[in-house]
Amino acid sequence: MAALSGALGVSLFIMVAEITMGKKKPEDKTPIEEALQALAPLAGRFVELIDEDAASFEKVMAGFKMPKEDEGQQEARKRAIEEATIGAAEVPAETARAALAALATGKVLAEYGAKSAVSDVACGALCLEAAARAAAYNIRINLGGIEDAGARERFEKALAEIEGRLGELAEVRGKAEERIG
Repeated sequence: MAALSGALGVSLFIMVAEITMGKKKPEDKTPIEEALQALAPLAGRFVELIDEDAASFEKVMAGFKMPKEDEGQQEARKRAIEEATIGAAEVPAETARAALAALATGKVLAEYGAKSAVSDVACGALCLEAAARAAAYNIRINLGGIEDAGARERFEKALAEIEGRLGELAEVRGKAEERIG
């Protein structure tokens, strides 16, 4: 859900940028062009993250299906589950980073995007906020299965950054809502 929401949000932002590019005077296009250039690669990345998330979940499930009849098998199973769970937390961490980057880029669209499409900026921002929050939930649920202290600390820091940045970037949606009227 996280990466799919991110893909939807970025697609809306790209649409607004393209609409705006068709309406703005040439001297006004630079910030919108820069936003479009920053957003374009994120659209493809979110689609990749959808597949990566599904694959990481499959690895976790494969770990749980491993035999556990003797001590050696139990240890191998435990290591496989730990590694897969760390991978399952890394994908949403990257999804959140991408969503936050897109939201930051969306500031220019909230401010300068075509007035006729500003509701799409608000909707895109809402999708990207949902992507980052859903990714944070996925990181949190995976933390319960991670024993490695270094990995746990890395993901806890990522969660703190996500929460902090979401508050800071709520202004994108707020500015778009303000322009909607």
